[in-house]
Amino acid sequence: MRSSTANSSSPILDFSLVAISSILLLIWPISNTIALRNGLLIAGTILALIVLKRFSYTKNLLSLLPISLSIGMFIWVLVHFLFLSQDPILQLHELGSTWKRSFLAFLVGGATGLVVRQRPHQANFLWLGIYASFLFLMADYLIAYTQTGQVFMPRYYFVSPFGNKINTVIMGIIFISAVCGSAAFQYRKMNVEKMGIRLGLSAFWLSGILLILFSYTTIIDTRNGIGIATILLTAWIVTILLTKLSSIKNRPSSNFNTSYWKSLIVLAVPLVVLLYFIQGHLQINRGWNHFFEDLHIATQIDRYPQWQNTPQLGYPKTASGEMVYPNNYERAAWATAGIDSIAKNPLGYGLLEHSLERVIKKSYPNATIKSAHSAWIDYGLAFGIPGLMLTLGALISIISIALRQIHTSTSPAALIAIWVSAGLLLTFTFAEVSSKHSIEILFFSIALLSAMIFPSADPS
Repeated sequence: MRSSTANSSSPILDFSLVAISSILLLIWPISNTIALRNGLLIAGTILALIVLKRFSYTKNLLSLLPISLSIGMFIWVLVHFLFLSQDPILQLHELGSTWKRSFLAFLVGGATGLVVRQRPHQANFLWLGIYASFLFLMADYLIAYTQTGQVFMPRYYFVSPFGNKINTVIMGIIFISAVCGSAAFQYRKMNVEKMGIRLGLSAFWLSGILLILFSYTTIIDTRNGIGIATILLTAWIVTILLTKLSSIKNRPSSNFNTSYWKSLIVLAVPLVVLLYFIQGHLQINRGWNHFFEDLHIATQIDRYPQWQNTPQLGYPKTASGEMVYPNNYERAAWATAGIDSIAKNPLGYGLLEHSLERVIKKSYPNATIKSAHSAWIDYGLAFGIPGLMLTLGALISIISIALRQIHTSTSPAALIAIWVSAGLLLTFTFAEVSSKHSIEILFFSIALLSAMIFPSADPS
């Protein structure tokens, strides 16, 4: 069965498309950039259509599954509006704004992925856009620091260029995930081909992770961000350690001795950096003190009904008599109520914005909450179990396809696809990123990763 093939492509066209995608990743988290974003999406779509026209595609259904499921999601959104809408005016508005931009982002992401598939080194230009956005955040923070003299400003995120915590989390996790995949590939090549460490590229990756971890712990103070970053970086360290142990078994001891110090550096630096930021975060944020006890109380939504209106009803207390940490209790209780609401409304309400606020009234008339603060739950409330199956299926199928390629791939695309997909799955589980530009980023990423791992071209 013939794999996807490409006609000769213009380097200028390809680089222009990658540059547009990089700028989009730069401005997506920054407030008040919608006009520029719209312009870039339109320009990027024109270039994307030219690139996509030059490609012929495999009939291998597995390779096309993520794209097919994503297109199925766009069709489901339209079907939901036509036949299941409960608020047609607002749903039409979302169709003409959020979902229109998401489809354009999907086209741009897919074409960019095909370019990166041919020119793997250009992937780093994409991550450079995210890096630049965090540099912009850091510059603004430093100005605020010189004016206030405060290193830690709990409410700074309201006036920051990113405007909220959500943008910081999703973009930072995409960068960290991409670096984990890229670095894992480089480390494997270093083991197999006895390559040296690429210092310039490593410095770019490491400084970006440092910048993001500092943003998570000090500038914005997001437990979602530091928690997901910890999972990803710990998994990376374990993966590299297992790879090293496996190589030791297959190598003479002399080879092991000459590369031992390099392995220690590769593992020790991220570990020390991670532990440093975790320690600083734990000193600042007390939300981890009785985290699991808070969750246990929060999931008993009928026994502890305070979650419905905490300003009026207050917060329950732990067994020790201490009040639950508000953020822990509210988010876990709202998520529990959201899951219960999905079970009762399996086809969804139809709106990304505040579907829980509308659906929850059917079971809890006095509830005042607007969001479950878990993107997948809010997404399920909006478009039901079919929407979840289509979108989660796209991400999971990307991981499945990439896992089949990691031992034969000559580029980092497969490992990047695995790590970024996993990072998105985690982020949308624990963070409130299920609206507006976050959906644009999600479908841009799905198309980008899907195209990056299309089967390599082989002779007809």
